[in-house]
Amino acid sequence: MQTRIRQMRKARGLTLQQLAARTNTTAQTIQRLETGNMTVSIDWLEKLSRALDIHPVDLLEGGARDDIPLLGKIEGNGTLHKPASALNEESGFRISIPAIDPVAISVSRTIGPYSKDAILIAERFYGRSMSNALGCDGLAHLTSGATLLRRIIRGSGECFTLVPIRCEAETLYDQELEWAARIIMQVEYY
Repeated sequence: MQTRIRQMRKARGLTLQQLAARTNTTAQTIQRLETGNMTVSIDWLEKLSRALDIHPVDLLEGGARDDIPLLGKIEGNGTLHKPASALNEESGFRISIPAIDPVAISVSRTIGPYSKDAILIAERFYGRSMSNALGCDGLAHLTSGATLLRRIIRGSGECFTLVPIRCEAETLYDQELEWAARIIMQVEYY
């Protein structure tokens, strides 16, 4: 059975050793599961999906996700505001999108090229894979918990510089991120 274990592990920025530690096994076992040299049972799919914080079907080849969580609404200053309903229940929608870990936001007013009330869909990356969002407009989730819509560029060391898309927000230098998500699609209502 073909799986996307390696692709999902790398999207999360994890090494073989780190995923092995999360699943209480060895790096060699993870490598055998990734290469198809070991049978991937239902038990393994469940362990790996918990360790990667994804649905088990996302590990199967061709198991693209069509449910995208809606994180909340981006305000004019590019800061994510979670409405009360989003804090109490998981909101989202279904759309076929070619992304491993898609997330979405809505825009409260026009910000640069992003129209008022548009839905922005982004692909989320963790760890070293956050470099996939460099030089792009995207969502930056700071370790402090804030999520910002910014142009993401390399900072010093393992940090990032976040440049506002509009002039009313400030540039943030050397920010530590939990994850970064590159904007891949804008959906507008008519």
